[in-house]
Amino acid sequence: MGEPKIQDVAKLAGVSASSISNFLNNRMEQMRPDTRQKIANAIKQLGYRPNNAARQLKTGVAAMVGLLVPSLANQFFGSLACAVEAAAARYQCHVMTFSTFRDPQRERAVMADLLSYGVQGIITGSALNDTEHLASMTERCPVVAFDIKPTDQQHTGIGTISVDNAAATAMAVAHLAALGHRSIALVTPPPFTLNRQERVRGFQQAAARAGIAGEVVLADPSDAPSDPHGDTQLFEMGRAAASRILGAPSAPTAAIAINDMMAIGIGVGLKQLGKKIPEDFSLIGIDDIFFSAAHDPPLTTLRQPIQAMADAAVQRILAPHAASSGELFSPELIVRQSTAAPKH
Repeated sequence: MGEPKIQDVAKLAGVSASSISNFLNNRMEQMRPDTRQKIANAIKQLGYRPNNAARQLKTGVAAMVGLLVPSLANQFFGSLACAVEAAAARYQCHVMTFSTFRDPQRERAVMADLLSYGVQGIITGSALNDTEHLASMTERCPVVAFDIKPTDQQHTGIGTISVDNAAATAMAVAHLAALGHRSIALVTPPPFTLNRQERVRGFQQAAARAGIAGEVVLADPSDAPSDPHGDTQLFEMGRAAASRILGAPSAPTAAIAINDMMAIGIGVGLKQLGKKIPEDFSLIGIDDIFFSAAHDPPLTTLRQPIQAMADAAVQRILAPHAASSGELFSPELIVRQSTAAPKH
């Protein structure tokens, strides 16, 4: 059996092909809710994908998706951009990627430009606490945000795709506690973003459950004065934070970095201070970027299922009424050589 056609969807839903076209192009002002639901169910049942190549021939405009990321200086967001492009290519769709440095004003301006280019929807790679500027855009096109939990009702109208950030740090704590560590630090830039807040929460709750000392060490923003969120200088902020970790009141024997880029910086900083990893100090990152396996020693980390997350985000944009409004993905602990039992 070949790929389902729009006529197949129309037949299954009991409507005309023009109704399917209106649904796919968000022209549903006169469409009854039960009709929309029938069409959404038929699209999902048949696995129908819009033929954007045909649409381009008809309109002269290629289908496009906008992707906003904090900064491509963080290799995780470069990987995310590649994953979104791979997902969009299955729909014959292009991706326009912009670094916004988590500036709401810049994000708003970029989104307005993207709409003028006729994008099908917008994906933002990491969400700030305040998502009002994203929510205001949902009346004009579908918007999907990474790092918002599907259960968070305050972000109404925004599609949500996220790894379970609290579970990621909880798994890291559990791994270190099982090795025998009784004092652990979580190192993070100022937690202005939703994913960082969730990671801090998961860390603190897991440390309390394990009955161990859990200390949050803030990387000093003055180490990256032009970047208060730390996205462009994560390595340097991590390197500079190494001395603060070793001087923390709870005397941690292990650290969890908020992401791999910062973990790699911490590793370099610890070595510069004469510490060996993992003999003297254990270290864990989050994301499983390419360089984590090349770290010396290879970095234990929490992997995000980045391609599956990108696939879900693009589907939410290009088939918004057939896809789930929100999905929460589980992280995977990748144990390498940067963690070991503490010295006694």
